[in-house]
Amino acid sequence: MAETLRPVNQIFFIGYSHSPTSYIFLGKTPYSSSQRASIGYISAYTVRIFGSYLNVSARLHPITEYTYSKRDAGGSLDTIRGWSLDPLGLSSTVQLNKTTRLRNTVYGGFTIMPYTFPTDKGRRLNFNFELQSTIEQALGKQYVISFGGAFHHISNAQTGEQNPGIDSIYMLLRLSYLID
Repeated sequence: MAETLRPVNQIFFIGYSHSPTSYIFLGKTPYSSSQRASIGYISAYTVRIFGSYLNVSARLHPITEYTYSKRDAGGSLDTIRGWSLDPLGLSSTVQLNKTTRLRNTVYGGFTIMPYTFPTDKGRRLNFNFELQSTIEQALGKQYVISFGGAFHHISNAQTGEQNPGIDSIYMLLRLSYLID
């Protein structure tokens, strides 16, 4: 039977995620694709909530890119690049076998763009949250490769004149380095 683990390692990681199209759920912007490069940290420090040990984590996306349908320009596609910081993440892991784990994570943060996004009445500062699930496969004692998916929502949280938002389903790949 799988069990929830109390983590013992600090984890540094690099990752890449890609969403081929957006979905209309919380956001209202169709036909958007996006990609991100990330670096991050998962602490060995845990908090226990409802019997589960949750790791505290954070990540930086120095490259965040959206190609989106800009309604101010008649729906034509526009591309924008910015950066994003997720200062708060909580994750739990379940050991599946000796070398494989399932990690479920929730992140919250913000994104800065060079101009208003995704409409002219939007904002440069947007907020985001993400629900992520990955399979982690150990590659020896110090390296882990992860594959997974995530639901990601970005919007200005009603702080702009318009708040169209974008919902994405990301495919992701991550390489992690463990420190005891």
